Amino acid sequence: MTGLVNAAVISTGGVDAPSPLARFGGLSLLKRALLTAQRAGVQVCYALAQNEEAATLQDSLANDPRLTADVVWVTPRNPLPENLPSDVGHCLVFSCDTLFRPTLIQDVEKEGEDGWQVHGDSNHANLAVVPVSQLASLLAAWKQEGSLSQEYIEQLPVRSPGQHFLYRLTQQDDWGAVEHTFLLTLENPRDGLVDAYLNRSCSRLLTRLFLRTPLTPNQITVLSFLTGLLGASCFLLGSYGGSVLGALLLQFSTVLDCVDGEVARVKMLESPLGEWLDITLDTVVHIAIFLGVGVAVWKQDGLAAAPLLGGLLAAAAFISFPLVTRAEKTEDAGRARGGWEDVWIEKMVAGLTSRDYSLLVLLCAIAGKLAWFLWAAAIGAQVFWVVLLSLLWKAGRLRHSS
Repeated sequence: MTGLVNAAVISTGGVDAPSPLARFGGLSLLKRALLTAQRAGVQVCYALAQNEEAATLQDSLANDPRLTADVVWVTPRNPLPENLPSDVGHCLVFSCDTLFRPTLIQDVEKEGEDGWQVHGDSNHANLAVVPVSQLASLLAAWKQEGSLSQEYIEQLPVRSPGQHFLYRLTQQDDWGAVEHTFLLTLENPRDGLVDAYLNRSCSRLLTRLFLRTPLTPNQITVLSFLTGLLGASCFLLGSYGGSVLGALLLQFSTVLDCVDGEVARVKMLESPLGEWLDITLDTVVHIAIFLGVGVAVWKQDGLAAAPLLGGLLAAAAFISFPLVTRAEKTEDAGRARGGWEDVWIEKMVAGLTSRDYSLLVLLCAIAGKLAWFLWAAAIGAQVFWVVLLSLLWKAGRLRHSS
């Protein structure tokens, strides 16, 4: 496929179609369609609307800083926009009741066809990518006939969405069930086993609740942080019950830590600030938990070295923070380099950034064996940061410009 998708034609209505202002996952269908196209690389969106609804739809998009693509409204009454692109690039064509993620477009783009259509496995979900030279004729046909001309699109090669989510939402659908299915597509590739099989199962239920609130992902991150700190303070009680409660709160904090990312991806609110806040507050929680566990083991088991072990573990977490941050900032450079050091760096960072250790803390707390966790983690954490530092240095990624 020559050229990138840089324009989109988005239909805002149709027979039995839900209102473009109906909300799915905390966003109107119209806004979700525009943001999805924008994330796929689109710079100009041509929104097709009837005369009587265009002003209302346009007003619904006001003052949203996420919308950076140009939105050009096309109605039967108004003439076609001037200066339509006609040579370079491709145009994405779909209706705003069609749900998909930008990665669908990005992955199918790699297959090399000069235009294609994707059909979902059920309920007539479809979208198409056509050469941008066809844009003027598509818009003209819509103005004359009231619907997009399907004759040209139907002859395009058909692609399967594969594992990607593609669904045409109707008024008769159980929107909650569709939303749940959509959430299942939001897996994080760095999830550990506990995240994949436990935390995500719980977080999806909470995410559906949080999507119906005005809370932002960053506010949920802070809520997760405060829950983790409360758990750390419970360990300071030095009792068996305090340790179990602290471990349970830590586990709930990790579930909330999944929720903030899921809400951000569903509402398309990801930001560099949110990413920084997430990893920074996570590190603070880890340090507080490790210190708390050290105090708990000292009080419960009388282990004199426990506060020192907790301090060493917390120090290792503090030292690891800038190293992991550096590894993530130079991730693309590492993949391009492709050395064995870079492979191991990626594996180590993926293991650390998963939340699997929280379940281990909980199991040790219930079994009354937190000392086992403390000894193993205190030694392992020192090995981790020393090895990661050595690998980053050998790979030249400590000196690589970000």
